Amino acid sequence: MLDARYPFDRSINHIALMWLLLTQLVVMLPFAFNLPLWLIPVLLLSGWWRMRVLSGKAGTPGPWLKVLIMVLGVGGLGFSGLSLPTLDAMVALLLLGFAFKTLEMVQHRDAMVVIFLGFLLVAVNFLYSQSMLAALYGALSLMVLTTALISIQHQMEPLSGLALLSVRQQLAAHCRLAGLLLLQCLPLMVLIFLFTPRLPPLWQLPLMTPRHTTGISDQMTPGDIASLSQNPELAFRVRFMGRKPQQSALYWRGLTLGHFDGKTWSQFDTPLELAELRQRVRYDFGWNGSNVALAGESLDYEAIYESSGQPWLFTLATVAQIDGEVLRTADYRIMARQPLNAPLLLRATSFPEARRDLQLNPLLQHQALQLPVNGNERSRQLARSLYAQSRSPENFINTVLRRFHEQEYHYTLRPPLLGDADTIDAFLFDSRRGFCSHFAGSFVYLMRAAGLPARVVVGYQGGEWSSQGDYLMVHQYDAHAWAEVWLAGEGWRRVDPTGVVAPSRVEQGLEAAVRSEGSFLEHSLFSSRRIPWLNSTRKYLDRLQYGWRRWVLGYDEQTRSQLLQTLLNGVAQAGWQLLLWSGAVIVLAGGLAYGFRYRSRQGLRQDILYQRFCTLMQRQGLRRELAQTPGQFAESIATHRPELAQTVWSFTRAYEALCYEPGARQADYLPRMRACLQQLKSAKAG
Repeated sequence: MLDARYPFDRSINHIALMWLLLTQLVVMLPFAFNLPLWLIPVLLLSGWWRMRVLSGKAGTPGPWLKVLIMVLGVGGLGFSGLSLPTLDAMVALLLLGFAFKTLEMVQHRDAMVVIFLGFLLVAVNFLYSQSMLAALYGALSLMVLTTALISIQHQMEPLSGLALLSVRQQLAAHCRLAGLLLLQCLPLMVLIFLFTPRLPPLWQLPLMTPRHTTGISDQMTPGDIASLSQNPELAFRVRFMGRKPQQSALYWRGLTLGHFDGKTWSQFDTPLELAELRQRVRYDFGWNGSNVALAGESLDYEAIYESSGQPWLFTLATVAQIDGEVLRTADYRIMARQPLNAPLLLRATSFPEARRDLQLNPLLQHQALQLPVNGNERSRQLARSLYAQSRSPENFINTVLRRFHEQEYHYTLRPPLLGDADTIDAFLFDSRRGFCSHFAGSFVYLMRAAGLPARVVVGYQGGEWSSQGDYLMVHQYDAHAWAEVWLAGEGWRRVDPTGVVAPSRVEQGLEAAVRSEGSFLEHSLFSSRRIPWLNSTRKYLDRLQYGWRRWVLGYDEQTRSQLLQTLLNGVAQAGWQLLLWSGAVIVLAGGLAYGFRYRSRQGLRQDILYQRFCTLMQRQGLRRELAQTPGQFAESIATHRPELAQTVWSFTRAYEALCYEPGARQADYLPRMRACLQQLKSAKAG
């Protein structure tokens, strides 16, 4: 497209500058969701200044002023909280230079820098969002960038026949050509996507400055999960390979909370950063597969987790096998090694009926019996009294559950405040109104007060099946807390006291459990779930998004290998088939690309001949000005070289006929143009 003779040093005009500003704005807009918003006004201000320079109303910034502007910009990034060497800081610096480049956009080479940098930034934006909407916007950005590249190139080439068209006609022609170029790239893009091996990164970098997290927290205070239940955002999607479990069996465990300080349940007695947590669970609570006795029927499924900024992964107990780089611990949680800043696909096999920890680790036992030294005396006395009456752990569990069921306990998303001290007493004896965190926390407290190892488990329960029932959507409002009690000879047993108080919560979901109260998503006044047709549309769009997540973003090395196995029926034993298939596809793609190119060149033959004509005249010292029409240029040649006038006018009239006369056929005029061009070359040689 460009060569050494291309006029990179030619100045750009107002139209080219407007194209570049539009391109920069389109490229930078999606970054406003993740990086400092003031970068967009910086671009607009730089463009306004450059337009004033072109119109003669302002001067070009000098070197010292440019240095000052850059220092202020870098200082602004520092005050925005960006820290090196994160990706956020480096991308923000790149965007800042991208915006400031407008101030010195004078020559064509500056325009090329802006456009090629725009292509890079389109790719960089996918580090922040890989949604289907982001992909569509990325395709739009590529279209705008390619159209701008073509338009600026033709504006720098006054010899092109397209320069004779109106602005609207030029824009339409440039858009068509840009679309054709991108379509020609499509076969190669598909081939690279499908067959290129997925290699691990050679080096890694802290991707993003820590931002807000969503979903389950590593602490639980009464009322926390009730607040999360008002959040309609998606947490993850699940597709089962075989049978689908009952709704009441869908307990997606995330992490266990073993320490209680009198008000808040947490993982350990001190807060830990992610690196410290990984080290703690690796050395003190490391995974030991021999503690699991598999039993019953297995469940095979794959889950696609949304970006949450947290490392928790939610699976059905007990996971026997899982694909991917994850961390498994002694309390049967599954953790990602890094916070989820992008969607993640995992495949797992679980055995819900497996028995866990028939012999309890002393460290886990100590953690599962921990209680504050003082506080909640009424609950302690109640636990000792009920256990004395029950005489066995099994009867004691049933007695506590029966108390929740028979007495006036109520499940609500609007629990009253319990104060800062003796919260267990306040719930069990005073308010008796609460959410799952109240019931799970108080149940575990009673178990421990009676000497039974127990812990709180937080995660999600249930989910919403898609419109066709082939995958499950788990939302933030499905967040749930339940208990696990260790029993000799059985290991850990899941006990959900919420299911005793509000069975509909476990069997039908949160919406059914609080329907009479009217508190489901009460803060989302414009929720699509309130209107049937909008709810159907939401499920349809989610299905599209799931397909994008599963088959595009989830296309990993394992999926690629399975595809090759399917297509080639044993590629490991028949490598020549891979070569044959690849060669055929490449030839086909090359043929399509050549066909598109040949067809596009067919429609521009007269333009190519006219450009050769203008080049020939320029070598003789007769250069066509940007504003000259073909007729004006021919008249200028006739004035300076009368001996060429007849040939030049014959060539020009043939060209104008092909450009402007409806129904003009190339077969009638192209031979004349070639003959005239040959005569002009002969005249020059003579």
